[in-house]
Amino acid sequence: IGILILIIFAIGVFCLSWFLNQPFVVINNLAVSGNSLVASSDILSVVKNILADSYLGLFTKSNIFLYPEKTIQKTLAATFPAIKSVRGNLENWQTLSLSVEERAPFALWCPSADATDCFYLDSDGLIFSTAAVFSNNVFLKFTGGQVNASSSPIVGKNFLPADEFHRVTFFLDFLAPLGLTPTSLEASADEYQIQLKGGGRLIIGATADLSEILKNLETILRSENLKKAIARGGVIDYIDLRYGNKVFYKFKNDN
Repeated sequence: IGILILIIFAIGVFCLSWFLNQPFVVINNLAVSGNSLVASSDILSVVKNILADSYLGLFTKSNIFLYPEKTIQKTLAATFPAIKSVRGNLENWQTLSLSVEERAPFALWCPSADATDCFYLDSDGLIFSTAAVFSNNVFLKFTGGQVNASSSPIVGKNFLPADEFHRVTFFLDFLAPLGLTPTSLEASADEYQIQLKGGGRLIIGATADLSEILKNLETILRSENLKKAIARGGVIDYIDLRYGNKVFYKFKNDN
């Protein structure tokens, strides 16, 4: 009886495998939409390799009931950092349509503030694609951080951990009400140097309480001594905010 059950089971598996491999239940066409940074041919090549495989050597992964959508999503996102998400939809039974959402450029990561060979950063600080060359400061530039300019590949790495990147960009957003426009930020192990439009820079501690930094910055910018010096033609070289309530600043024409 045991042998008979095994024979019946084997026949059942064979028949199921035969049915699931029939042309009318197999994906035979792929379509891609929503992508611009990643070539459709590259996406299709990865997906075709996945679908060419099988489960246990019996059931093809290109079957319309069994195709591994989660595997396709994870593999594409891991292979192409510019891809944020992928959604698959079967059309006319045998066409798998892939709708791609790519990451949106938020800023640039560059080897240096004046470099032109830059990369796009998303809003989480992930470097996801090489960037076009811009004639003006369309995007804020970030340099340094966790990325070594001489390392390869750069794409797929984070400039800073996502939480820290959010903290820093939140701080930068609050500079505008103070009349300051950041153009670049250089991150080192213990400090951030923020270049400002029109010249000058801010120096802050990497682990500082940024709300306190903003209060101290606002106080020094409103100080009469600083206002008078600027009115006399003084040009700020830097404002150093690394030492708590003790704020230091220097003018470019100072010795």
